Amino acid sequence: MEFFGKASRLLVALVAIVTIAACSDREAGQEQAERVWPVKIATVSSSGDVTSRQFAGRVKAVQTVDLSFQVGGKLEEVKFSEGEIIPRGKLIAALDATDFRRRVKEARVNVQLLEKTLKRQRALEKRDMISAQQLDETESNYELAQVALENAQQELAYTRLSVPFDALVTRQLVENYTNVKPGQGIVRLQNVSEVRVQVSVPEKLLATIDADRVESITASFEFLPGQEFPLEYREHQAEADSVTQTYLVELGMPRPENVQILPGMTARVKLRLKQAQGEMRVPLSAVQTNADGTPYVWQIDENLTVSRVNVALGPTDGNTVQVTEGLQPGVRLVAAGGQHLYDGAKVRNYAGNGRQQ
Repeated sequence: MEFFGKASRLLVALVAIVTIAACSDREAGQEQAERVWPVKIATVSSSGDVTSRQFAGRVKAVQTVDLSFQVGGKLEEVKFSEGEIIPRGKLIAALDATDFRRRVKEARVNVQLLEKTLKRQRALEKRDMISAQQLDETESNYELAQVALENAQQELAYTRLSVPFDALVTRQLVENYTNVKPGQGIVRLQNVSEVRVQVSVPEKLLATIDADRVESITASFEFLPGQEFPLEYREHQAEADSVTQTYLVELGMPRPENVQILPGMTARVKLRLKQAQGEMRVPLSAVQTNADGTPYVWQIDENLTVSRVNVALGPTDGNTVQVTEGLQPGVRLVAAGGQHLYDGAKVRNYAGNGRQQ
């Protein structure tokens, strides 16, 4: 009897354990089924919205040159200071022009002498008192004298150095009263006729961007809060950086009045892109890949339940991607946080109002 009593108590304990385990499994299953996954939600739009991208930019000069004289001589006059902005056409330096003026005077006297000689010989030639060969030689000498005078006048003009563009003086390369040679750098200038801003653009964006899609490009500077300046495309490098796989793009803007925006300063560049009417784009982060490599997204219904929808994709700008098949405008998608979702999973939005910016 004692044996049956123990067996009975053991059986009751086992039944209780199994019952508790079954209840726990049911509760765990219910808890898993009722789990709500936090995700970021985006809305598919085809209304011609504008998206924006921002880049860190740096101001650079249009060009940097070492200005020099085309003739040699003693540097007699320097009319600049380092860090000064000098307008185009202003005299910046001059050589001692004494010897050059003397050469101009000598060449002019020689031209005048040959001009008188030529006039007399032409009169004599009409009376057959000199040969045609003598007259030809005098005419040739007169023309050569005129060329020599022009050269002397040009060399005299070369003794004065003017700024060829609106320039920032960055460095004086020789001291005043120094004897300089032709082509020797006198002053280093940076062309600041306009402000150039250089940014690094990802290869995906550069490869897919269309000029018709650009709404605007603007620059802002920390020392000018609240101000934005329109930028225009100038040029870009054809080779990508080997490490970052980005391309340097140069943008330009007129130099604002009463503001010193100098090479080396930093800028924040904002690119605003238009979405074509009827074109559907979704965040690139919303797209996932099936086992066979085809893309899909998690679509969200009115009950915040997700379902897998296969899609066909078009070009991407590195931030968003065009959807050509599989979606309709106005539906909501999981833009981030969908790695662990499954058909029928419940979600909640953790990132604002859910509209794609």
